[in-house]
Amino acid sequence: MQSSDLALKLVKEKYQGGNQKRLNHILGVAKMASYLAKLYGVDINKALTAAYMHDYCKYDDFSDADKILTKEEYAECKEYPFLFHAYLSAYKYKELIGSDLDIFNAIYNHVFGRCGMSLLEAIIMVSDFTEENREYDSCIECRKLLLETKDLNLGVYKSLELTIAHLKKENLSIHPRQLEVFNEYKRKVNL
Repeated sequence: MQSSDLALKLVKEKYQGGNQKRLNHILGVAKMASYLAKLYGVDINKALTAAYMHDYCKYDDFSDADKILTKEEYAECKEYPFLFHAYLSAYKYKELIGSDLDIFNAIYNHVFGRCGMSLLEAIIMVSDFTEENREYDSCIECRKLLLETKDLNLGVYKSLELTIAHLKKENLSIHPRQLEVFNEYKRKVNL
């Protein structure tokens, strides 16, 4: 059984009948990730595995997170709680499926990426933002740009730009790493 088949089985067992909207999102991320993986020559099994597992722990109870995460990760997630599910999902991938570092990093960093991302990491990050079930104006705008230009770097840049603009508008905290990744991709697209 390929890792993507096992990941799909696990995610369906977890979300089918319980949270169809989340399952639809995960399947949408897998669809976009598969498309981008083919376009950029990335292993489709790895892209699908990461896509299926990226939100595996989205609604998990985080009371035991301190037993799974490092002290630094736990402290970071206390300040930026939206990272908990990504970090825990990556560790769950490692526990249940395998130890491929690129897949682990793609799940772990899918919220807003990291500097020096692999193609797989960038694909999962932007697929999470642009998958077809996302109905926010910013997601639709970024998806349209990504599909028209087929420029992954531009898609990553635009997703970060729109997210940061939203966070500023809502007066919410911006993670310092988010700004670093934004600046890296701004340079990559020559803006």
